Amino acid sequence: MNQLEIEQQLDKLSESTESDIEEVFNKRLQEILKQIAGMYAKYEQDGELSWTNINRYNRYQKEMNLIKKELNKDYRKIIKKLQKSNENIYLEGYLLSSYLYEMSTGQDMGFSIPSVKTIKDVLLNPIAELTPPKIFENHRNEIVRKIKIELAQGIQAGEGYATMAKRIEKTVKFSQYKARTVARTEGARARSISAEKSEEQASKHVDITGVWLSSLDTRVRLSHRALDGEETNAEGYFTYGPNKATAPLLWIGPQSASLTINCRCVKLRKINNMIPAYRRGRNYMDLSFQQKLADRIEKYMADDGFTYKQALKRAEKEIQPPSVTFEYITYDDWFKKYAS
Repeated sequence: MNQLEIEQQLDKLSESTESDIEEVFNKRLQEILKQIAGMYAKYEQDGELSWTNINRYNRYQKEMNLIKKELNKDYRKIIKKLQKSNENIYLEGYLLSSYLYEMSTGQDMGFSIPSVKTIKDVLLNPIAELTPPKIFENHRNEIVRKIKIELAQGIQAGEGYATMAKRIEKTVKFSQYKARTVARTEGARARSISAEKSEEQASKHVDITGVWLSSLDTRVRLSHRALDGEETNAEGYFTYGPNKATAPLLWIGPQSASLTINCRCVKLRKINNMIPAYRRGRNYMDLSFQQKLADRIEKYMADDGFTYKQALKRAEKEIQPPSVTFEYITYDDWFKKYAS
């Protein structure tokens, strides 16, 4: 196991949550379209939905109230899913990192399984306006307002059902994208916080230095590309202009929001200036192997323009640590010790 493999496991948890959110929105879209189709069936005249007719007896407002009511239920469901997912990501990330630190160094670092209350408290954003319930409240209000506008404009323009359906689908899909962005950001934030807490405990026993790892694609923002491969300073921070962060998504400073939203970067930890890994029959903490790994990473970054993550993955494929005989402890066996 190494840190990139841990990130892959946590990626799967995040992707599962995003898929759940997408499913909620898809179902709501179908229900809204069915409701609109019913409006056309009941109130249209000569293929058009008359604005005068739909407004009679407060029909339009009743239809909008129903849409709002169901969207309220959906957003409450999304918030619950996201909160549960973030708690799982935190716990999984914390324990996997803890296992890696102890097994790679051979030291008992005094880790313990955090309680549910501890996890909830740690993940709570101190800024009320940035908590998922508040963010999604704004999102819900926005989608209701936009659907109301699109319906009104479409009816007044005399549009048929097919054209109206495209209007509504575009609006719902945009809100779905925003919700997935929030879920991705919040999941990554939970991941960063859990890794920081694990590092905090491990640093009582070993020296830990952080390295910024940018994403592998061209969508990474320029500020994060500039940080790629940078190590934390003496105070344990990454810096960019007047901003500082102990890890991705944990920025403090005037540009904290733009440096945080939808970030996919991660922080690699070096233990005693070595990249930890733990596998049966291999000594990944061998000094000679670690030096060769560091040299190869530096070469790929300098000569080939690789990101640190790209260089690390390539170097790990090409350089093998020495074989060694030792008692190998699986993650499940290690976990049982703490669970008991």
